[in-house]
Amino acid sequence: MFFSKTPCCMMKLVLFFGALLLGVLPALPGEAGILEQVERELVELADRVRPAVVSLSPYIAKDAVRQGLPKRGRPANAGAGVIYNAERGLIVTNSHVVRNVQKIKVTLMGGREIIGEVLGADEDTDLAVVYIASKVPLAEVVFGDSSKVRIGQLVIAVGNPYGLNDTTTFGIISGLQRENINLSRYEDFIQTDASINPGNSGGPLLNIKGEVIGINTAIINYAQSIGFSIPSNMVKHVVEQLVEHGEVHRGWLGVGIDPVSEEVANRAAKAQVGEGVIINSVFEGDPADMAGLKVGDIILKIGGSEIDSPNSMIRGIGAITPGQTINLDILRKGEHKLVPVKLESRKKRTTQLATLPPMRPSGLGFTVVNSTKGSKLPGGALVSRVTPESPAALKGLQSGDLIVAVNGEAVENQHEFDGLVGKIQKGSPVFLLVWRNDKKFHLGLVREK
Repeated sequence: MFFSKTPCCMMKLVLFFGALLLGVLPALPGEAGILEQVERELVELADRVRPAVVSLSPYIAKDAVRQGLPKRGRPANAGAGVIYNAERGLIVTNSHVVRNVQKIKVTLMGGREIIGEVLGADEDTDLAVVYIASKVPLAEVVFGDSSKVRIGQLVIAVGNPYGLNDTTTFGIISGLQRENINLSRYEDFIQTDASINPGNSGGPLLNIKGEVIGINTAIINYAQSIGFSIPSNMVKHVVEQLVEHGEVHRGWLGVGIDPVSEEVANRAAKAQVGEGVIINSVFEGDPADMAGLKVGDIILKIGGSEIDSPNSMIRGIGAITPGQTINLDILRKGEHKLVPVKLESRKKRTTQLATLPPMRPSGLGFTVVNSTKGSKLPGGALVSRVTPESPAALKGLQSGDLIVAVNGEAVENQHEFDGLVGKIQKGSPVFLLVWRNDKKFHLGLVREK
């Protein structure tokens, strides 16, 4: 692998390859072999990761009224996504790609289309998770450690700019920990010059090992080669919570804050410009108030970690589990104090739209989810996927059927269905009452495992 070369050779390789990309110099005879190796490695890398990148666009039912829909051009909200967990059918994308939709059309490499459900979306980080049920194995990529990313590192972006699916671009890391971009509440962006355009949103930013180090989210429209990605470590944290809870649980302190400016530092003893944040308001009854924090206090550290801006403060508090007690290192009238604070849960801006099917099959040849929030369907367990050639499939059970009773006992949700089926022994009959197209029918199965 070319990325395993010695540092001297790697630097030589990068310099020559970069010069060629810029048209600064032609390939020298002695360097042709190195450049050919670089080319092969990049092609192999692209071939390996592209199958895990999907195209996303709003799902429009065939019988839906199409008045007002654009006849040409890229569909509204169209973007990209990357398969996070192939076994569970989980796709990561941006929340703005799936905003205001519950179902979304997922197009895999090669053109195969699957209708997916939005499992959860978090507007505060502009991240979302989509679930698809695939009858064939899916590709996936490894999510790397974004804390190890360095400026100058080579990266590859994959997405669907302007409807041009499977577009792959090449560049470097241009900056780290970018904030105050006004794209989301929790900003800690990776900046890259790899070409990113509308339609790249939700696609991966990869290192030369093929690891996802960021999710591409935005560009500066009036600039060139300035794109931003959400770090993979933040992505993993948010995705895990969306999958487990359908929402993100964040700590809440209950204060208003400002940066420590020169003016603030001059009037506050022992305060330094750019160190900590100053409290400008304390909300009555919230954790900060209960812990005795006051307006004018300067927060220097959260749990021993230094903070240097309001954004770093917001990220630090938001990353802590509600209910946990942390120590705040504060500066009050020139004196350092250690103040313990028990955080509460921040009011959520997350949207839960669907519930993920269980990892373990029911033993009946299908899996179920809760009926989607806002659905006109009655309570019950919604069939999300039916295993091909299973007894359930052979007897005609379909994805979208609603199970309203098991062995004569009513079920209102996935949890109740799992509870009733879990009590049935292997080899025992299972009688389902199924709702389809406003009609009910009975279906008899045998639990296989």
